[in-house]
Amino acid sequence: MESALLLCIVMSHWHFLNALFTVEVPQPLYTVEYGSNVTMECRFRVNGQLKLQDLSIIWVKKEEHTKEVYKLHKGKENFQTQHSNFRGRVKLLKDKLELGQSVLQVTNIKLTDAGTYRCLIGYEGADYKTITLQVKAPYRNITKRTVTAQTTAGHNKWELTCQSKGYPKAEVIWKNGEHQDLSDKANTIYETGTDQLYSVTSTLKTNTSINETFHCIFWNKELKENTSAILIIPGYTVASQRINSRRYIGTTVAVFAVFGSLLLFMLWVKKGIHFFTIFSFVLSVDTSRIGIRW
Repeated sequence: MESALLLCIVMSHWHFLNALFTVEVPQPLYTVEYGSNVTMECRFRVNGQLKLQDLSIIWVKKEEHTKEVYKLHKGKENFQTQHSNFRGRVKLLKDKLELGQSVLQVTNIKLTDAGTYRCLIGYEGADYKTITLQVKAPYRNITKRTVTAQTTAGHNKWELTCQSKGYPKAEVIWKNGEHQDLSDKANTIYETGTDQLYSVTSTLKTNTSINETFHCIFWNKELKENTSAILIIPGYTVASQRINSRRYIGTTVAVFAVFGSLLLFMLWVKKGIHFFTIFSFVLSVDTSRIGIRW
């Protein structure tokens, strides 16, 4: 397919080949992020005003089976043979043609867009150049979780988990606050979805004390990039909070019980004194009447 396209362009411009027409690329390698846009460019010579009807441009993606990305044939766009992977995502910036620039814009970049592209141009001659596109998806957003697995005397057994998505496949490195490598104690699981991104989940189980710090690092060896997250062991576990809560409630109830008992006792004493005073007064009145002295 590709050879036929190139042959077609070369043959249609055979009589111009003595002009040594060449295509150049200012940037042979592009590295872009998944989901973003990219603008790839190749250049050709324009003498005087551009004759659009004499210009043909074909962008193809070189694979086992070549995929047509974009085609402009003698000044007119043709999308009939465009591969479905690029449908609705590709545009040629026509205002750049006058400057001798074939600028191709691809939107919403997918992992499958990575690879080798060829820019073939026929205009007063024919030539092509190759451009490489790399696609990456950094492990930026790391979800972390800290859970108590079980409690032992003086220490808690913790389960620390870090999860993130990205591309290419990343290694997860675990370190404690003293920068000791604990990666060999972790369990890391790799899964891929329909978007072909890697979903990486790494779990570390460790016996440690409160307030200790741990680091999970997603190391993308191919891109030489790393992203990290910090996990700090909390001061109180859920279980200890429940125990402390129960102790607090028990202490509060006990305090109220003692305070209530003391208050009742004071009321009882106060009433007792008041009763004794009345009783003494009555007796003094009665005895005075009958002449009895105490």
